[in-house]
Amino acid sequence: MSGKNNYNPFHKVKKRDGQIVSFTTEKIANAIFKAAEETGKMDYIFAKAMADEVVKRLARKLKIQKAYIPTIEEIQDTVEQVLIDKDQLKVAKTYMMYRQKRSEIRKEKAQILNKEDIDEVDKKFDVNALRVLTSRYLRKDNFGKIVESPKELFTRVAVHTTLPSLFYDEAVYQKNGRATEHRMEEFSPEKFDGKYKIGNYPLNQYHLEGMKRLYDRFNKEQKIKISWQKFLEKLKDGYFDKYAVEVEQFYNLMASRKFMPNTPALANFGNVFGMGSACFVLDINDSIEDIMDTLKSASRIFKSGGGVGYNFSRLRPEGDFVKSTGGYSSGPISFMSLYDRMTDVIKQGGIRRGANMGILNSNHPDVEAFVKCKTGNQALKNFNISILILPEFWECLKDNKPYPLINPRSKQVVKYIDPKSLLNLIAYQAWESAEPGVIFHDRINEYNPLTKVLGPITCTNPCGEVLLYPYESCNLGSLNLWSFVKPNHRHDHRVFDWEEYGKTVETATRFMDNVIDINKYPLPEIADMSLKTRKMGLGVMGLADTLFELSLPYNSKEGLKFMEKSLEALNYYSKVISVKMSQERGKFPLFDQSFYPEGKLPFSGYKDKKSSSFDWKSLIIKIKKNGLRNSFTTVMAPTGSISMIAGCSSGIEPNYSLVFEKNVAVGSFYYVNPVFERVLFRHGLFDDQLLRKVIDNNGSVQKISRIPEKLKQVLITSMDIEVEDHIKALGAMQKWTDSSISKTNNLPVSATPEDIKKVYLLAYKLGCKDVTVYRDKSIQNQVLVAGGNKRDKAVGKKRKNRKEEFLAKKDEKAEGFSVYYQPNVIEVLSSQMNGQNGSASKFCPSCHTELVNQEKCHSCPVCGWGMCS
Repeated sequence: MSGKNNYNPFHKVKKRDGQIVSFTTEKIANAIFKAAEETGKMDYIFAKAMADEVVKRLARKLKIQKAYIPTIEEIQDTVEQVLIDKDQLKVAKTYMMYRQKRSEIRKEKAQILNKEDIDEVDKKFDVNALRVLTSRYLRKDNFGKIVESPKELFTRVAVHTTLPSLFYDEAVYQKNGRATEHRMEEFSPEKFDGKYKIGNYPLNQYHLEGMKRLYDRFNKEQKIKISWQKFLEKLKDGYFDKYAVEVEQFYNLMASRKFMPNTPALANFGNVFGMGSACFVLDINDSIEDIMDTLKSASRIFKSGGGVGYNFSRLRPEGDFVKSTGGYSSGPISFMSLYDRMTDVIKQGGIRRGANMGILNSNHPDVEAFVKCKTGNQALKNFNISILILPEFWECLKDNKPYPLINPRSKQVVKYIDPKSLLNLIAYQAWESAEPGVIFHDRINEYNPLTKVLGPITCTNPCGEVLLYPYESCNLGSLNLWSFVKPNHRHDHRVFDWEEYGKTVETATRFMDNVIDINKYPLPEIADMSLKTRKMGLGVMGLADTLFELSLPYNSKEGLKFMEKSLEALNYYSKVISVKMSQERGKFPLFDQSFYPEGKLPFSGYKDKKSSSFDWKSLIIKIKKNGLRNSFTTVMAPTGSISMIAGCSSGIEPNYSLVFEKNVAVGSFYYVNPVFERVLFRHGLFDDQLLRKVIDNNGSVQKISRIPEKLKQVLITSMDIEVEDHIKALGAMQKWTDSSISKTNNLPVSATPEDIKKVYLLAYKLGCKDVTVYRDKSIQNQVLVAGGNKRDKAVGKKRKNRKEEFLAKKDEKAEGFSVYYQPNVIEVLSSQMNGQNGSASKFCPSCHTELVNQEKCHSCPVCGWGMCS
């Protein structure tokens, strides 16, 4: 830093926009190091020496010109001259190219943001991130013109998220006992837009609307000591200015790219909708009135911008008698079709069609029809579907016993089926259409803290990773693991900054707890339930890039060890701060009725003392004594758009491809993974010819002879590793995760239905809570059986024979069981679906890039379009 450097007489530097800011030699050294690194010279001591020489030369001008302040351009010119004078021509050339590239990028960023000059926040985000922010998040006027910068976006979100902290201030909040309920007062937020502040942060009308909503709720709960007018007086007099520090902390989380809340919070906080939740679960009971009430509730959620999960297992099966009408039930699938059509009509937040998860229990009489209801993804295109496998299924499978299907209305056994045949059917449909997914009832409820008071969880959000009761909500955010990778003291390789990671997790946990309070829920029932359980979902993104940086193969023991520790640290530090918030603000209302007072935790890892890195025993004692603020703190959610904003790989997935190609009218563009690009430069391998080879090899380097074998072991993609390694990674991370995990377990096109069945059995054995598989090209290259050419028809016949052969498999001991399945000829399957909610469009409807399947979702690797993003 400048204050510690003997050669640094400067304290300020003049930026390109004329601003005067603090000057450090460290920034110069880092820029030189990056250039040197790309030439293979990984020597930070060298970079520091060059930076010191740059400062020495600039200091000579100070002797001539008093109060001299160097400009950025002067500094960069001096860097180039020093490198040339020191015969570091290769580094100098790389630095010059880097400088030129940065100049071009600055111009492109300004054009994207419709600005003359970019600011310090714009510089931190890559071009693609700014495109995503511009298209989806930055506010626009009625003519579509951008009226907000990324800096302003992160500020409005940070201010909005800080608002609940004002109500927990000791002068306002009555934690113990009950305060006097104050008279409700009218307030028009639009009249006071910008007239109140927290420090230097003005409150817009939507901030004020959220503030009044918070006051009214706390007042109704008799937790407020002062009247609304007295609260406004304190705000006006600057009493709450101390919370400007928290605004800055939350702002820095996002602006530094270390953490991002989910899309609804980024888009809606400090904005008109005000809803920060991504999705919800609704209850469906077996009456036409309840079914239609739920349909209405779902429409309100879609209008606000959320997705919905439902378990349809309470609905009587197709053909069952309906006493009230004397007719017969049309069954759950027909009502799912009704919900699907409604979803088509009402767009999420007025922007896109909504997302649904449809779940059916494995013992429902319509289970076989349900498994096949999306064959070829020709129906229910706004639904993902999953089978909730009940514990009795596994007992029957193990003991070769008939599996009973039970009418939910009469509770009577309707028929028996062969459990192996049902598993075969599920596996085949997943092989053919990537659906259904499977959810393991006993695994999700074994570590469910609220079973005693609320019963078992039987539903999830649309992407399957958030385990929710009816009327609970997903409140999600993810930390960027890649941002915590630093050069070590020798600077010959990189290390993970565990200390900074832990501190950031604590700040992010406070952020997410505030989200639960400030959220504008679409239904009062959802607000009530969300506040009772106070579930949050902290997760991670950028895992694949982090492993690249640390030279850890995804499918290695060392890679798995890092995955475990990163998620254990996430869970540990989030629980530590949740205990502190419980002391400050109060425990979640259902804490005393949960299993936490018994010393249990909602994940299996805390029992494994051998692999644990933290003192869970002491933390459990603190939880029992002081309570927890949140019933869940961790979940691994999809990060499609927010990982693009953060400039890192998606969630916990391996990189799907190291290079993507986008074709436009004027030519082709390569989107290269940034860590992969640096590795290639470092080893002198980067050129267009190599990138073309990577594209020709489906984004992989494994068959490219120019790449050293040691690098190939690290630079692996999703299709480069065995499916068992996907499941091992899923199991290792599930071990330390409260809820579940959004991850697509990719299989090659050559995989068989039997391979998929093995995946299910391994996932169940390793303690995973649910699992989704995707066989490469299983949807977009479906055969056109009707109207195709002779080769297509021959392949179609072969596929049909394989289907019948696989589904007819039985254990010898199981002969004689009645298997209720009649294989149908595969109908015409389109290779170009509309891409909604798991149906597979080959190309993105937004930017026309080929879609990939990751995080249980078809998504675009370039613009971030996708059901779950």
